[in-house]
Amino acid sequence: MERIHILFVQHKLVCGGAEQALFDLIGLLDKDRFEAKVFVQNPGGEWEQKFRDAGIELIYDYSCRQPTWNPIKKLGNLSKKLRAQQAYQNGGAGLLEVCLPRWADIVVSYNVWYHEELVFAPGAKTVKYIHGDPGTNPDYRREAEEHRELLSRFNRIVCVSHAAWDAFRQISGLESGVELHYNPMNSENVRHLAQAEADLPSADLPYICAVGRLSAEKAFERLIVMHRHLLDRGIAHRLVIVGDGPDGDFLRRLIRAMGLENTVIMAGYQSNPYPYIKHSRFLVSSSYTEGLPVTAMEAMCLGVPIVTPIDSVGDVLGGHVCGLITENSNAALEAGIERMLTDETFYQQTLQGAKNRSAYFDGTRMIQEVEALFEELART
Repeated sequence: MERIHILFVQHKLVCGGAEQALFDLIGLLDKDRFEAKVFVQNPGGEWEQKFRDAGIELIYDYSCRQPTWNPIKKLGNLSKKLRAQQAYQNGGAGLLEVCLPRWADIVVSYNVWYHEELVFAPGAKTVKYIHGDPGTNPDYRREAEEHRELLSRFNRIVCVSHAAWDAFRQISGLESGVELHYNPMNSENVRHLAQAEADLPSADLPYICAVGRLSAEKAFERLIVMHRHLLDRGIAHRLVIVGDGPDGDFLRRLIRAMGLENTVIMAGYQSNPYPYIKHSRFLVSSSYTEGLPVTAMEAMCLGVPIVTPIDSVGDVLGGHVCGLITENSNAALEAGIERMLTDETFYQQTLQGAKNRSAYFDGTRMIQEVEALFEELART
C-alpha cells in the first residue's frame, strides 16, 4: 500500500509545547503507512536540529532553489524565487507548488502564524490545528471571529482539548469537520528518559516544578511571587523552573530582587526535562491561558500530581483526584499550591490518583485516532 504523504506547516521550531507535540506526533506515526515532512516558515529555531536528529525532513521556502553553477538551473532558481515572492504577495497562495510540487496528500496547518493561504495546495486535503483556547486566549478568539471564511475551507479542524473545542465552535460558528483529538505523546520515551539524573540540590526540602517557555503567557512571574508568599508564611520548599525564553533575564532579576536565589532554581533549557518532573512533589502549570498543556500530560504519564488554573487539564485528570484545578486568579492558585504542600493526606490521595491515571497516557493508543483521521481524509 502506498504511503500517505503529510506536510506539517510550522511557524518556527522553538522550545515549546506545540513543537514537542508535533515532534511526538510525527515520531509516533506508522512509518509504513505515513511519510511526514515539516515546512518551516521562520528558520533558525533552537529545535531544528532536534527534528533533524530524529530523521525528520525540514523544508524552507528557499530549499527548492539551492545554489548551482548550472546556468539552466540558475534560471530555474530565479523563476522559483520570483514565483515565491508572488505567492507571499497573495497571502502564501501557490508557495507549496513552488517548493513541493505534487508531493503532499495532506497539508496540516499545525502552528501557522502568517501566509496561511499556502496550505491550500492543489489536490491536497487540509487540516487545521487549534492549540489554544479561544475562550481565554485573545489571539485564538480573534482568529475564530475574523477568519471564518478561511477556516471553513479546511477539510478538518482539530482542537486539542474539550475547552478549546467548545469555545472554537461557539465563537466561529463552525461545526462540520471540527474534531477533538488530544496531542499524542511518546509515553514510552517520556518514562524512559525520566530515569536519568536531574541536576538538583540535596533533598532537604520538597520542590515543585514548572516547565515551559519563559514568556509572558506562561505566568512564571506570578509563580515566583507566590513562592515568596509561601516562604513568608513558613511553608518551606523549593521552586524549580525548567525552560528558556524571552522573559529569562527579567525573571532572574525578579528572583534576585525578592531574595530567592537559594530557593528558586532556574534550570534553563533541558533537552530532557522529565527527571525534574518525576522527582518533584508536584507540577505547577501557572499559565494565564493554554489549549492543553503538554507538560500536564507528561506529568500524569509519570504519575506526578498537577496544580493549575487551566480548565482543560480536566481532560488530563479524567475525573480522578490527581491534583487541583483552581480558579485562574493569583489567590486561588496560591491557595492550591499551599494545600498541596501542607495537606499531606490530600497530597497522598492525589499522588495515588496520578499513579493510577498514568496508564491512560499510552502513545500507541493516542496516535491511532490521528492516524485514522489522516487515512479517512486521504482515501476520500
